[in-house]
Amino acid sequence: MNQQLATKTFDEEIRERLRQLVKTRSQSDLARKTNTLVSTVNRYLKSTKIPGEFCTAVINGLGVNPAWLMTGEGTPFLADVSAGTSEMASNLLELVEAMNQVAKMKLGALTGQHHLKVLRELNDALERYESLRGVLNKRTRSVFREMLDSLRKALQDMDMQRATEVRKAALQVSRLCDDPNLNVEFDSLQEFYEHIFGDQVRALELSRKVFVKSLAASDVTMDKDHAALAINLIVSLHRADRCREARRICRATLALYEDVGADWGRYKQLMALHAVLNIELGFMREGLRDLHDTYPVLPDQLKRSFSGKLVESMLLSGLTPLEYAPAIGDESSAKAVALVRFAGLMDDPEHVRAFLKRYAGNDRTGLPADSIWEAYGRGLANDGKDAVAGFEKAVEAERNRIAVRPAQDFAYTACAAQLARISGDDKKARKLHEEAEVLLNSLDKQVTPQVMALALHHRNAQELYPENSKAKQTKSARAGAHKFFKHHYDQGYGAFAKFL
Repeated sequence: MNQQLATKTFDEEIRERLRQLVKTRSQSDLARKTNTLVSTVNRYLKSTKIPGEFCTAVINGLGVNPAWLMTGEGTPFLADVSAGTSEMASNLLELVEAMNQVAKMKLGALTGQHHLKVLRELNDALERYESLRGVLNKRTRSVFREMLDSLRKALQDMDMQRATEVRKAALQVSRLCDDPNLNVEFDSLQEFYEHIFGDQVRALELSRKVFVKSLAASDVTMDKDHAALAINLIVSLHRADRCREARRICRATLALYEDVGADWGRYKQLMALHAVLNIELGFMREGLRDLHDTYPVLPDQLKRSFSGKLVESMLLSGLTPLEYAPAIGDESSAKAVALVRFAGLMDDPEHVRAFLKRYAGNDRTGLPADSIWEAYGRGLANDGKDAVAGFEKAVEAERNRIAVRPAQDFAYTACAAQLARISGDDKKARKLHEEAEVLLNSLDKQVTPQVMALALHHRNAQELYPENSKAKQTKSARAGAHKFFKHHYDQGYGAFAKFL
C-alpha cells in the first residue's frame, strides 16, 4: 500500500512539472516535440500513469533537465545557467568591476617615492584582473558551448519559444566569455534567429558583423571557412531581397577567391548565387547561361537548393514548356513552388492541378500541407472559390510562425488579388491589387521584389482594368504593366511575350 502511494505521489510530481512546461507552450507543441498524440498528452496531464518512454521523449525533444523532471532539482532546461554558475559569474563580475575602478585612477598623478606603494598595488590589481579574466573564460566557455548547441537545435526545430529563452541566457553568458570563435558562432546563430523570427535589418547587421570581423582578424586565411562567411552574408542579403548589394559582394568574393578556390564547391555555389541574382535583377540571358553551366557541377547537396531557380528561369525564358519542366533539376520544395506559381501566372489551372497531385502534402520536396503555396495552388485549381479566405489563413499562420518580409507581403497580396479575380470578385480583387501597389511603392529602394511577384502584380492590372478606360489610375496601371513586360521580354524573359 505504501509503495502504491509512493508511486502515485511520484507520478503526480512529474505530472505537475509537465503542467509547468505547458504553461509556456501548447499541448500540441509538446505532442509534436515528443511524437505523441495530443489526446495522449492530455491524458498524461490529467490522470493517466506517465510511462518512462514519454519522459525520455520530453527530455530529448524539449531539452528538459532530467534531474528536474524526475526529482524537481535543478533548472527546467539543460541550457539554463545553474545557480552555481550564476553565483560564480556574479562574484567574478564584482571583482572585475573593482579592477575597472582601480584602472580608472589618474595615473598621471602618481609620481614620486610616496606613490610607489600605490603603483605596486595597482600593478598587483591589474595582474589579478588578468588572472580573473582567464578564470572567467575557462569557467564560462563550456557553459557557452552548451548554450550555442541548444540554440542551434531550437532553431533547427523552429521552436521560437525555446530559441528565445536560450538566446536570452546566451546573451548574458557571452558577456562573461571573450572566446572569439564562440562569439562569432553566437553572432551567426543570432543572425539566423533574427532572419526566422525577428528583424531582417538586425539579421543583416549581424551577418555583416561576422563577415567584417573575419576580415579584420590578424590570422585571416582565404580558405573555405572564410568563403562560407561571405556566402552567408550574400544569402542573408538575398533573403532580405537586397539583390543589388548581394550581387556586388558576390562579384567581389568571386574575384577574391578566383586564384585559390576556383575548384571548391563553395566557389561553385558563389557562381550559382551570382547567376540567380542576375535573374532576379532582370538579366535573364547572363543569369540563365551561368546557372545552366554551373548547376551540373554543383555539389549534390547544393543542387536541391538551386533547382527551383533553375526551373523558374527556364520557364520565364520561354525555353521550356510547362509539361516538360518537372523533369528539370532535383526535386525540391522550391521547384514545386516555382512550377505552381508559373502555372498560376500563365492562368493554367490544369497544370496547377497536375502539380498539386504530384507535390501537395510533401513536406520534404514538395508543397507542405497547409502551407502558403499549397493553399495558393488549391485556390487556383478550384477557380478561386473560397480561395482568398483559405490563402489569407495560411499567410496568417506563417506570420505567427516566422517574420514575413515586406517584399513577401507584397507577393502574398498580389496572389490574393489574383485569387479574388479568378473567383469573379472584381471589387475585392481591385482592393487587394491597390493594397499590393501601396506595399510595392513603400519598399526600401534597395529592395528588389521577385520577378515572379512583379509579373503577377502587373498581370492582375491587365486583367482588372479595361484597355479602353480613360481613368487615370487604369491608364497608369496598364502602362506600368506594359513597360514591365516589354523591358523584361527584351532582356530574355520570353514567356512574357504572351502579355504584350
